[in-house]
Amino acid sequence: MIFTTKYLKKILSSQNRLKDFRMLNIKKRPRKRAAIFFIIAALVSCEKPEESIGIDLQPGDDIFQVSGVDTFTVRSFSLPEDSLRTDGVITGMVGAYIDPIFGFLKAEHYTELRLISSNPRFYSEGSSIENLIVDSLVLNLAFETTDQVPIYGSSGSQYFQVFEIDDSLDVSETYYSNQALSTVGEDLVLEGHNLIKPNYRDSSVVGELTFRPSIRIPLNPELAQRIFNASAENDGLSATRFIEEIKGLKITVDEDAAGVNLSNSGIISFNSAFGLSRMELYYRDTLSTGENAADTLSYDFEIRTNTGKFNSFRSDFSRGGDVNFVRQLQNGATESGNEKLYLQAAAGVKMFVDLPYFESLRNVEGLAIAKAELIIPANTADASRFPVPTRLLIFGLDEEGDAFLLDEFLEDPQSFSAIDGSYDPGREQYRFYLSRFLQQILTQERDFHGLEIVVQRASTTANRVILNGSEFSGETDTADQMRLEIVFTNF
Repeated sequence: MIFTTKYLKKILSSQNRLKDFRMLNIKKRPRKRAAIFFIIAALVSCEKPEESIGIDLQPGDDIFQVSGVDTFTVRSFSLPEDSLRTDGVITGMVGAYIDPIFGFLKAEHYTELRLISSNPRFYSEGSSIENLIVDSLVLNLAFETTDQVPIYGSSGSQYFQVFEIDDSLDVSETYYSNQALSTVGEDLVLEGHNLIKPNYRDSSVVGELTFRPSIRIPLNPELAQRIFNASAENDGLSATRFIEEIKGLKITVDEDAAGVNLSNSGIISFNSAFGLSRMELYYRDTLSTGENAADTLSYDFEIRTNTGKFNSFRSDFSRGGDVNFVRQLQNGATESGNEKLYLQAAAGVKMFVDLPYFESLRNVEGLAIAKAELIIPANTADASRFPVPTRLLIFGLDEEGDAFLLDEFLEDPQSFSAIDGSYDPGREQYRFYLSRFLQQILTQERDFHGLEIVVQRASTTANRVILNGSEFSGETDTADQMRLEIVFTNF
């Protein structure tokens, strides 16, 4: 027996199209999703034949006869993301820009610095801090090396600022993307050196040394003098004393400064682990002796994996954002999600998905699911400047609206292969395999309260994507529309 859309809708005509809860109870509040992202980050992807999806739902001795396939109604809309957990990141983010669709986005990074040796004294035997001369103090942010360009948007000049934070960071503390720490003192960037055009292609050369591509921000040498003074107190600088003197740094940009064009700037990703990004101190000891007495000495203060740090994000969709996007995100015009949908990392935009008729299939006797695929075509017209996310993540929602991992994640160590969510550049679409989850709904092991879709690695990327809704009118072919395709079986 083949279940057609017309036949199923006739069966379901007595059902409510959509529970009020699903559309009205999606409030902007913290989700129980922070820990989930950390679990998923450890998972490794591998391939799984598409034909096998859903077969393990059926007893080995009682494989059902495949009866037909149906395309099911999907209703979805985008909404602002809640705060994300961003502590312990290995990718720092800084910068600001205006996206012609998504509006304004700004990223800041808070971090401690670490000594690279125990109790450095800086001056030589017989000398003192009075004989130390600072040549330069530089904050070096090493560009992240990934498959994608380390600047999301454009690489125009930005006005960098560095401030000391007012309280110490704790590597064991939880920090979120909407947090902002208070600062003390003035901008540490050396006057006249704030405006920097990031160059991720060319290495940096300092004297005879060559560094990987990075942003080098000159800092006020008075900060180095404070470090020298602290080291002289106990004949060496302890890690504890250093943190007392410099609790940490806030690395940010002034998006409204002269010389900044937000339509030609972007979000910069830099490595915040392994000591690749650091504060570099260059100095001389005028009383040092020996063959290297006249040479410039150096000492690094590193940003490492065990450093307290986090990324902070701020969005303003109405500042330069597309009017239809703003209507859906801020004015509650959720029906526009039938046409276009939006997703953005960096605590920007997530997506709610409802299957308004699906639970009523419980009334159909002898029905089971062999395979279920949620297919979401992407609009990649501006992907050269704004690359789409390489993978999306999907979660179930409970009756309180809190996210939970689907069993495909929990039961399969290689869980991405079971549920997918990766971008297919050939088909220009994302797809999720939801056979197990929807079978649980069908057998009443679970109640359905909606699904939530977000960008993977949302705490360390700024990628965004525009998606076609279930009634996308740009094309008449349903292949260009968001849809749920189910292969039914009967027994």
